[in-house]
Amino acid sequence: MEARFNNPFTAEGNWFKGNLHTHTKNSDGALSPEDTVRQYKEAGYHFLSLTDHCRLTEVEQNQGMLLIQGEELHCGTSEQKFNFHFVGLDIKEEIVYSGDEIPVLKKKWWEVHPQEMIDAVKSRGGEIILAHPYWSALTTNDIFSCQGYIGIEVFNTTCYHSIDKGYSMTHWDDLLVRGRNIFGFSSDDCHNHFNDHRQNDACGAWIMVKSKKLAVREIMESIKKGLFYASCGPEIKDLKISGDKIFVATSPVKSVSFIAPNGWGEMFTALKREPFREVEYRIRGQERYIRIQCMDTQGRMAWTNAIFFE
Repeated sequence: MEARFNNPFTAEGNWFKGNLHTHTKNSDGALSPEDTVRQYKEAGYHFLSLTDHCRLTEVEQNQGMLLIQGEELHCGTSEQKFNFHFVGLDIKEEIVYSGDEIPVLKKKWWEVHPQEMIDAVKSRGGEIILAHPYWSALTTNDIFSCQGYIGIEVFNTTCYHSIDKGYSMTHWDDLLVRGRNIFGFSSDDCHNHFNDHRQNDACGAWIMVKSKKLAVREIMESIKKGLFYASCGPEIKDLKISGDKIFVATSPVKSVSFIAPNGWGEMFTALKREPFREVEYRIRGQERYIRIQCMDTQGRMAWTNAIFFE
């Protein structure tokens, strides 16, 4: 079997940490754009997208942070009569909402099919991620009703801390098992809302992108090629595919799972030993794809993108 996978661990370049879903006072966040940028800079992030609802947010002082223009967009009506949320990245022109209307599409937002929104973002030079499908109560039919989005949020910090609907791996696998090579993103959806029983949603999720340069063009090109992994805790240090073996090296974790369709794949759990740092999996030959996820002792996870086999 031949593996089809853009391996970020063998690609040239350096690792850069970023969050692609962030809100400020320009929509429903608690902090100003400048304070939000400072918050992420101090937490060790290299790039950030401020994705306020229905508008592009400008920042006068980027404080050494690479900023990727973004906008969170809502539209459509799902099977369960909710709506779709998308994160538009690297958009060159704002998609304006005027009350309930989206003038450029000449429709009310709930009348706009998600495919129309994807096409509108891409026509403006951007890329699009399907946001928090579990939180949005999207069904398999919903996520297959459109194409052209490069990924989905497999983890969303604010959806996790607010209503425990942060994980969307099942939605991801529904796409992968049907051959859709969709990438998995881990994003904060930061609003800086917290109280005495709810953790803050800032600086809790990220993607690690392998890129030759910390610049918008290069980071976006790496993202579009899948040259990244997603995390809300663990570090994935290496991934090698050799013959019928997949080798993974991580920071200390209590489990490493090789997720594949049907009953294939395997979960390795450190039951009576120190946490894992290295795991090797033998490919059986029946796996259409394999994606790797690991969990640390605090329950935090990290994900590679899928390896397809032909």
